[in-house]
Amino acid sequence: MTLSIENSDGPIGASISGIDLTAKISEDDFTTVREVIDARAVVVIRGQTDLKSSNLVRFARCFGTPQVNVRAEANNDANPEVFWVSNVHENGKPLGSHDAGRYWHSDLCYLEKPSGVTLLHALEVPTRDGMTFGATQFAGASAAYDALPTDMQERIEGLTARNGYRFMWNRKAREFGKRPVLNETELQKFPEDAIHPIARTHPETGRKCLYVCDGYTHAIEGMEKDESDSLLAFLFDHIAKPDFRYSHEWQVGDLLIWDNCAVQHKARFDYPPELRRRMQRCTIEGTVPY
Repeated sequence: MTLSIENSDGPIGASISGIDLTAKISEDDFTTVREVIDARAVVVIRGQTDLKSSNLVRFARCFGTPQVNVRAEANNDANPEVFWVSNVHENGKPLGSHDAGRYWHSDLCYLEKPSGVTLLHALEVPTRDGMTFGATQFAGASAAYDALPTDMQERIEGLTARNGYRFMWNRKAREFGKRPVLNETELQKFPEDAIHPIARTHPETGRKCLYVCDGYTHAIEGMEKDESDSLLAFLFDHIAKPDFRYSHEWQVGDLLIWDNCAVQHKARFDYPPELRRRMQRCTIEGTVPY
């Protein structure tokens, strides 16, 4: 089957058709997928309605080593590399992470080696009266860096910032009340802050990308808090500008793949809890940002 590629408007986003990922993908087809991701950063492969967790892991391994998420209770029992993103409850307990994606973020940026590529597969999508909810929004980190004034590019060159899972956990707990607030001892089970460049270089394309995100980045190294907070707030607002955006409207069977260096993302929580959302996710270990 011949692959068909269609780019979305704007600097990021594309769709690919003509692939059945219940079977092993050919080397030529995978090379094409990889090239489109490098060029467009966010790619959807539609129609993967029969994709099992084992199929997803097999395809994910083409990109590298799948990561096992720190929230073990949200991982697939049979395939722990698969992380459930869902508002569904089973046996009185939530199936997976029910509040993932509240803030703009890059996946697993709180690790020394953050996620390179993320694959998210839609099993159930919130729908009512023919309308679909819960779009995932993306912001292009390369386009955002390119659009910065030269003096701002020079100002952030060489700066590093702290990215914290512990910071995110309690911020989300306090703001949304969907998870417990943890004390300092309880937070120790999660990774310590990872320190990454504010402007990192893409390991494949060589383009500069803004690598700070509202969800996890909370302090610039060597800078007073007021100055750090002000600069981060500017960068958070800048990267989320409409000119750099793509919004993915989900269909059941979509497999969405994105490059976590080149984009950030955020979920849209515009639906009531009775509308079911169930997705399975794999993240691929990336490189140490530089």
